[in-house]
Amino acid sequence: MSERLKPALAVCCAAILSLLLLAACRSEAPAPTATSAPAPTATSAPAPTATSAPAPTATSAPAPTATSAPAPTATSAPAPTATTEAPPDEGPSFQIPPPTMTMLADGVYHYFGFFTSSLVVISGGEVLITDTANPLRAQSLKEEIAKLTDSPVTTIALTHEHYDHVGGTGLFEDATIICQWNCQFAFDLSQSPFADVPTEYETFDDFREIRVGDKIVQLHYLGPGDGDATAIIYMPAERIIVTADMYEPRALTHKNWVDDKNFAGTRRILNIISGWNIDHAINAHSPGTNPLDLLENVEYYNDLYDAVKAAVDEAIAQAGGSTFAAYGLFDTLPQTMELEKYRDWAEYDSSFPRHVERMLLAVYHGD
Repeated sequence: MSERLKPALAVCCAAILSLLLLAACRSEAPAPTATSAPAPTATSAPAPTATSAPAPTATSAPAPTATSAPAPTATSAPAPTATTEAPPDEGPSFQIPPPTMTMLADGVYHYFGFFTSSLVVISGGEVLITDTANPLRAQSLKEEIAKLTDSPVTTIALTHEHYDHVGGTGLFEDATIICQWNCQFAFDLSQSPFADVPTEYETFDDFREIRVGDKIVQLHYLGPGDGDATAIIYMPAERIIVTADMYEPRALTHKNWVDDKNFAGTRRILNIISGWNIDHAINAHSPGTNPLDLLENVEYYNDLYDAVKAAVDEAIAQAGGSTFAAYGLFDTLPQTMELEKYRDWAEYDSSFPRHVERMLLAVYHGD
């Protein structure tokens, strides 16, 4: 199950149990007993070999090189665990795992708390962080950084514009907030109750390089991915990359979250960055940093694209070249297509049809 759905699942379980107890009080019949089905067992598949793509052309700074390197060994933080048992009279409960701060390189850390990741860079009396997420998590992040250094957070680099990533920046009063310039359109629409958006921030177009003491942090815009202001954060010397919401380890993005994901753009970005020198790959909602997770998702998006495009090409050919023939695929292809290779991935059964539909849109008009 996707980590971001665990809190929602716990709330649903509590509500269902409350209804059952109420029904038992009003009826003489014994309360029904739920039978739990055994959890499916995932079968591990060998990690794929990614096809290196050319590194992007950076403005005002050299682009990262795409030199192949031996498969790195990542230092992963422990996977979060959910506690779903409680005393009989209290009903189900959900426990958020304690935050972790994992050192990736000298002065560089991966903070994972409240099911969200942040890069933390400490050097020369300065601190750079990524995605604060919300005020509660931002406070936790601030406290964990204080255990490492007395230096203030001077820079917050946002991975994209979504409200669940940009909240809580106000807790870092001395920080300059930086995001790709497309973020301003989402911030201007901040009517959501989750919209704790920055009011003062700097933007960049395609590239920005930030110096934190003696360390260099690069921000690359390679087009839309998950959202329109997708920033890829890269430390070339430390071989660390940060992305948000474009992939999960051996899991499909849940169907509820794919509508704002540009599948063509996500595939393009993942193919490009898979050719960069990477020892650690941080993604938004996973505690690990193994770049093999990224490489497996490169292969998944390429396989999905190839399968969907082949179906579109065949339909158009059978219709004598008419592109209108692809319309009918929206009614059939999401329910009929399978990629058996990924069947053991989390969320495959529930979310794969939506992935097919979104990739079909990407093939048809690039969205």
